[in-house]
Amino acid sequence: MTRMRLHRLPFAAMLLLPAAALAQTEVDTVRTHLPLGGAAPAIRSEAELRNFLDDLEVQEFALGEAAALEWYYQWKGERYHQAGPVYRLIAELQTRRDYARVIERWQGRVEDSVLARRLEIHAKDFLGAKADVALTLARADLQTAIQDTFRHFRYTVAGQEVTQTVLAELVDTSADRELRRSAFEARLQITVRTSEPIRQAMTLTDRLARQGGFADGAERELIRASLTPAQVIRDLAQFERATRPAYLAMLDEVRRDLQVEQVEPWDLGYWFRLQEAEVADAYPQSEGVPRLRELMRELGFAVDSLPITVTIWDVPTGGIAFPIRPAYEARLLSNPFTGSRFYQVLFHEYGHTLNLVHLRPDQPLIFLQTDETPMGEGLAETIGHFAYDRHWLERAAGLDPEQAVALERLGKLQQLLWLRRTIGLNAWAEIHAYQDRRADLDSLYRAAHLRFLALELPPGDHAATRDFFGTSPLYFQSYLYANMIAAQLREAMRAELGVEDLSHEPRVAGWLIEHFYAPGASVPWPVKIRRATGRELDASALARYLATAPVMPVGPSQ
Repeated sequence: MTRMRLHRLPFAAMLLLPAAALAQTEVDTVRTHLPLGGAAPAIRSEAELRNFLDDLEVQEFALGEAAALEWYYQWKGERYHQAGPVYRLIAELQTRRDYARVIERWQGRVEDSVLARRLEIHAKDFLGAKADVALTLARADLQTAIQDTFRHFRYTVAGQEVTQTVLAELVDTSADRELRRSAFEARLQITVRTSEPIRQAMTLTDRLARQGGFADGAERELIRASLTPAQVIRDLAQFERATRPAYLAMLDEVRRDLQVEQVEPWDLGYWFRLQEAEVADAYPQSEGVPRLRELMRELGFAVDSLPITVTIWDVPTGGIAFPIRPAYEARLLSNPFTGSRFYQVLFHEYGHTLNLVHLRPDQPLIFLQTDETPMGEGLAETIGHFAYDRHWLERAAGLDPEQAVALERLGKLQQLLWLRRTIGLNAWAEIHAYQDRRADLDSLYRAAHLRFLALELPPGDHAATRDFFGTSPLYFQSYLYANMIAAQLREAMRAELGVEDLSHEPRVAGWLIEHFYAPGASVPWPVKIRRATGRELDASALARYLATAPVMPVGPSQ
């Protein structure tokens, strides 16, 4: 479901020299280097600025690799990882005010377009330098602790201790409605340990933003993704209104099919599993990875030589990918779910790793951090949508056309539900919590749940079950834009390549690599979309994509 975004976190220094520095000629003997923890040098020219950024970026890059490894083992559940100490080092570098002053002084004043883009990215990465360093470090420590809590906590349901993944499977698959309710409510058990830390982390995020001259925490965090609070609120509201008729119609179907007087939150996932099972057993877990690899071959990727490690592992989210060494190695952890959810998450995370290992390695290191979150998640969703593509299902699962169409429509409807239940709900509650810090978070969350799901929640602090509120502020909305991006990219590929069935088109890999993967962060993500698709990002493609789901009307418009 998510991928570690190293470049959105601060970095610390390592005493290494960039490749460009190692290639200096004998004539260039006066070139100085930024030492570990050293003061920013006086910079009088673009050449000196370029040298400074080369040194800064290799220090960031080296520590970024260390962070990726430590986060990988943290997410695997190892208790003796060094994610916290590395995160602190990262924070210390990105709060260096002398470095930030150099970046600010030169931004908008250079003629070299590549240098200008590097400064643009660094300006966002060094936003923390405008605030209290102690607060930044305190938040880093708190976020590490929150993540560890979610990773190691075990829930008790029906007398057994289970992980968050097992809990979710019980909610989605158990025919016993009372057990589903118990499993759903068991999620609240963790809140005795997370309620206060999550709220503290949100308070620190807001304080850091206000110290930096922003209106609130939402404004500062969203600028890192080239978004604004007003834009996100508008797009969430439009999506909610446009998809409401289809969602309410689905609730009526759930009520009728399950023969219940009142649909509850723990009924929705179970209904989808029943619908899938009625069509076909098309998603055996044991075939997930082999089918993924075969699909990648059909798309034109050299899958057998790609340096990607796929591990099925119980993690406290859908899945996560790690840039172990951008351009050369990536790893992913994907949850052992069942049904179509297993395939969708696995394909999504593999989409992240495809991006990471196809970066052009000869770029300035800052460009190897890949795109900001909407585009990064959008490229992952572009692959993730193949999990319920009817053409692929016919071949991979041996279904007849009618079965494949039925599962594709269910997949799209399930995606609509996910965008309302997980993405819209949480993004709406979170952004409004930052805009009114006096508001009660639980009340905001309940109001958002009623708005997006039209269902009441049982008593409890449900907001404190969302680790992202503390560890990854203002991330949820990325997935709404990601699905807009995925739908628009897939439409553009079909038009440019002249095919309807992308799942069997070997030119897909080349198209994605050329337009999106290889350039990394060298091109702003909205520009990438405009160049590749011929227009700015809008919601029309997503509307057409979701319109083929059962009872789905034409969706959101911009």
